[in-house]
Amino acid sequence: MTKWINAKGWLKGYVSEKKSGINNDVLNKETETKATVVRLILRCPRCRSLKLKCYGADRPVLYYKCNECGWKFKVLEVDR
Repeated sequence: MTKWINAKGWLKGYVSEKKSGINNDVLNKETETKATVVRLILRCPRCRSLKLKCYGADRPVLYYKCNECGWKFKVLEVDR
Protein backbone atom coordinates (compact mmCIF):
# COMPACT_ATOMS: atom_id res chain seq x y z
CA MET A 1 0.00 0.00 0.00
CA THR A 2 2.74 2.44 0.84
CA LYS A 3 4.71 1.54 -2.28
CA TRP A 4 2.96 4.08 -4.56
CA ILE A 5 3.03 6.77 -1.87
CA ASN A 6 6.72 6.17 -1.23
CA ALA A 7 7.38 6.34 -5.02
CA LYS A 8 6.27 9.98 -4.87
CA GLY A 9 8.77 10.57 -2.05
CA TRP A 10 6.11 11.53 0.50
CA LEU A 11 7.25 8.98 3.08
CA LYS A 12 10.98 9.58 2.72
CA GLY A 13 12.55 9.19 6.14
CA TYR A 14 9.42 7.60 7.65
CA VAL A 15 9.34 4.23 5.89
CA SER A 16 12.30 1.91 5.44
CA GLU A 17 13.09 1.26 1.79
CA LYS A 18 15.01 -1.93 2.56
CA LYS A 19 13.40 -5.24 1.63
CA SER A 20 12.80 -7.64 4.48
CA GLY A 21 13.59 -11.34 4.34
CA ILE A 22 9.88 -12.24 4.34
CA ASN A 23 8.17 -12.75 1.00
CA ASN A 24 5.63 -9.90 0.94
CA ASP A 25 3.26 -11.71 -1.48
CA VAL A 26 2.83 -14.62 0.92
CA LEU A 27 2.41 -12.27 3.87
CA ASN A 28 -0.26 -10.20 2.10
CA LYS A 29 -2.29 -13.27 1.08
CA GLU A 30 -2.29 -14.64 4.62
CA THR A 31 -3.29 -11.42 6.35
CA GLU A 32 -5.69 -10.11 3.69
CA THR A 33 -9.04 -9.05 5.07
CA LYS A 34 -11.96 -7.61 3.20
CA ALA A 35 -14.09 -4.83 4.61
CA THR A 36 -17.28 -3.36 3.25
CA VAL A 37 -18.25 0.19 4.03
CA VAL A 38 -21.89 1.11 3.58
CA ARG A 39 -22.62 4.82 3.47
CA LEU A 40 -26.25 5.82 3.80
CA ILE A 41 -27.61 9.26 3.02
CA LEU A 42 -28.28 10.83 6.38
CA ARG A 43 -31.39 12.99 6.77
CA CYS A 44 -32.85 14.92 9.67
CA PRO A 45 -35.47 12.73 11.41
CA ARG A 46 -37.72 15.74 11.97
CA CYS A 47 -37.75 17.70 8.67
CA ARG A 48 -35.97 15.22 6.31
CA SER A 49 -33.38 17.86 5.33
CA LEU A 50 -29.94 16.92 4.02
CA LYS A 51 -28.28 20.00 5.52
CA LEU A 52 -26.65 18.49 8.60
CA LYS A 53 -23.58 19.31 10.63
CA CYS A 54 -21.67 16.90 12.84
CA TYR A 55 -20.87 18.78 16.04
CA GLY A 56 -19.41 15.98 18.13
CA ALA A 57 -18.21 12.39 18.12
CA ASP A 58 -17.72 9.82 20.85
CA ARG A 59 -17.08 6.75 18.74
CA PRO A 60 -19.33 4.91 17.92
CA VAL A 61 -21.84 7.74 18.57
CA LEU A 62 -21.92 10.78 16.26
CA TYR A 63 -23.87 13.92 17.18
CA TYR A 64 -25.58 15.92 14.43
CA LYS A 65 -27.52 19.18 14.21
CA CYS A 66 -29.89 20.06 11.38
CA ASN A 67 -29.16 23.46 9.83
CA GLU A 68 -32.80 23.82 8.69
CA CYS A 69 -34.83 23.18 11.85
CA GLY A 70 -32.12 23.09 14.56
CA TRP A 71 -33.00 19.56 15.72
CA LYS A 72 -30.13 17.72 17.45
CA PHE A 73 -29.85 13.96 17.20
CA LYS A 74 -27.29 11.19 17.43
CA VAL A 75 -26.32 8.33 15.14
CA LEU A 76 -24.84 5.04 16.29
CA GLU A 77 -22.22 3.46 13.99
CA VAL A 78 -22.26 -0.33 13.91
CA ASP A 79 -19.96 -2.96 12.41
CA ARG A 80 -21.55 -5.56 10.20
